Order: sequence, then structure tokens, then C-alpha cells
Amino acid sequence: MDERTPQPPGHNEFRVRRRIALAGGALTLVVYLAVPALTAFTTLFDGHLGPVGLGYVAAAFAILFPLGGAYAYGRWANRREGAP
Repeated sequence: MDERTPQPPGHNEFRVRRRIALAGGALTLVVYLAVPALTAFTTLFDGHLGPVGLGYVAAAFAILFPLGGAYAYGRWANRREGAP
């Protein structure tokens, strides 16, 4: 192999990526599953934020939070790999 051939990632980098992916996935699952549990069994989201119920605001956050996390992870991974 010459110097232009990409090298496979090292074992340590794989551990870092695996840890970030598993931690991000677990956090996303907790946030996503917390919304139905909190809206069904508590009065926490019974209020209103202007004309919109707080349950809808929390549900929108639970849907948009994983998208933001995936975007941040993609940017981090691209920076680590030196992609433009």
C-alpha cells in the first residue's frame, strides 16, 4: 500500500466511535421514551405554552433532539477523518 491508500481506523478510534454511538443511542432512547411516559402518567405537560400544549412541545423536542445529535455526530466524524 502506498501513502495515498487510506489506513483502517485504529482500535482506539473504534472504541471512541462505539462509545459515542452507544451513549448517543441510549440518550436518544431515554429522551424519546420519556415523553410518552411523562405525558401519560404525570401532569407535567398539562400546561400551555401560548396556544400550544406543552405535550406537543415535548414531543417535538423528542423528535428533533435525535436529528440534532446525528448532525453533531456526523460533523464530529467528518472533522476527525479530515473530510471537507
